[in-house]
Amino acid sequence: MCEICKQLEVKSDIIYIEKSNGSSHDGEAWIGKCFYSKSGASVYFNGKVFKKGQSFSGNHFDIETGENYWISKVKKNGEDRHRFGKGKINIDQSIVNEYLAIIGEEKLQKNKFILVQLDNQPAKQKATEIENEKFEMEFNSDLRLKNLKDLTNNELKSLIEYYEGFDFPSMYKKSRKEVIEALKNAKIELEERQSNIA
Repeated sequence: MCEICKQLEVKSDIIYIEKSNGSSHDGEAWIGKCFYSKSGASVYFNGKVFKKGQSFSGNHFDIETGENYWISKVKKNGEDRHRFGKGKINIDQSIVNEYLAIIGEEKLQKNKFILVQLDNQPAKQKATEIENEKFEMEFNSDLRLKNLKDLTNNELKSLIEYYEGFDFPSMYKKSRKEVIEALKNAKIELEERQSNIA
């Protein structure tokens, strides 16, 4: 396992990724190293963050742009493009030897690939920032600043849903600890109210 993976406790893989191009199979495509979040729900690749989501022509989407992509492990026969697709595949120069070992070849076919340099750092911070921004847009953030006892039951439930929506494995330890503590306190407050009614 690479040193970055060990430090961040993430798994990595060599994948094929193709940007959805409608009903054709000619979208821009890459082969390179991806990283997975602890939960496996997020894929980090070339500075982007992808989540699973089935569409007409993709099985993942970019959480920042919403664009659809097809992501899969590379095939041992080297035929990653759809049989009706065309266009050269961008391949990260740092994983060429690994890729050649997977497909059992000694060198790349020049008519099929373009050597590029991809970003091989897991975009965990970016994922957290984007997802937090989305939560902020959908949630009345003022509720976090109020005393829990001053919230209505509906506001308290909304606050709990907000905290539960965070991707805890992707958060930094300090932030994760603060959110988990706030979630715990909100749940205790709601439970006490419900027990008093009972």
